[in-house]
Amino acid sequence: MKWTFEQLRTFKVVAELGTMTSAAEALGFTPGAVSQQMAALQAGLPRPIFARDGRRVTLTDAGVTLLQHAGILLEDERKAAAALSGPQSEQRTVVSLGVFGSAAVSAMQPAIEYLRKTTPHVAIQAVEVDVEMMPQAILNHQIDIALGLSYDDAPQPPLRGVVTELLHREPFLMVLPPATGEMVGDKDALVDYANATDWVLPPIETYFGRACRFACAQAGIEPNVRHTVTDTAVSIALAESGVGITLATPLMMGLRPTNSPVATLPGNSYRSIVAIARSSALEKESVSAVRDALIQAFSPLGHPR
Repeated sequence: MKWTFEQLRTFKVVAELGTMTSAAEALGFTPGAVSQQMAALQAGLPRPIFARDGRRVTLTDAGVTLLQHAGILLEDERKAAAALSGPQSEQRTVVSLGVFGSAAVSAMQPAIEYLRKTTPHVAIQAVEVDVEMMPQAILNHQIDIALGLSYDDAPQPPLRGVVTELLHREPFLMVLPPATGEMVGDKDALVDYANATDWVLPPIETYFGRACRFACAQAGIEPNVRHTVTDTAVSIALAESGVGITLATPLMMGLRPTNSPVATLPGNSYRSIVAIARSSALEKESVSAVRDALIQAFSPLGHPR
């Protein structure tokens, strides 16, 4: 069965007014044009929809059924047209955002506030994803856009069809055991001490674990990893207790502040927070708006070089 919305609109008017002539006057058509449209509509249907009653036309049972559904179809078409051509505030769109610990705490609230002010029809749905799985989750269409990580000394390989946007760069920090505060400003003493004491680092199999070891190498340090710990808060707590040195970043320290001495790791190594999305997804106004909101959320923190 085939029909057009124009045919259905004309059919509805003919059914309501009862004659082709009256329908033509109401629609601003000629009677011949109305007759042609109804003939074309009838040709695409398996049963007759009109019955003659003198000069008037009445509907058959099939015509009554078509009229009921035509009303639904025409109303849905009207709503769709209004939604696409009307104010964007009438179109609420939810964008799924892959998040992880420290970046989520820093970005979510300011990004949501920015969207409320600029594009209130777009909402963020946070989805916690293992940071190492973010690119694959993007490729698998599990999330629309993600907060991801990249490290200067261990960059993520590029993926076809996936684009990244730098949001923030932050240095590696050494969280030192107590009573080592005098070394914070002495790079040579700090490196000598770091090579002579124990460390608390994530497993080398993890992305952060590998990045930590590359950053240490850049600083001229070969860490003696005595304790293998994934959780940042636990690693910092162990450093506080005096069992070794661990690495963190300013955003990570925001989740777990410490009174232990903290020094910037020598070697100029950085962690980058990035927005990850499929290039095709960014063609959607909603996803692009969330990307812009993330940029704004991190802008007060700057991009240290």
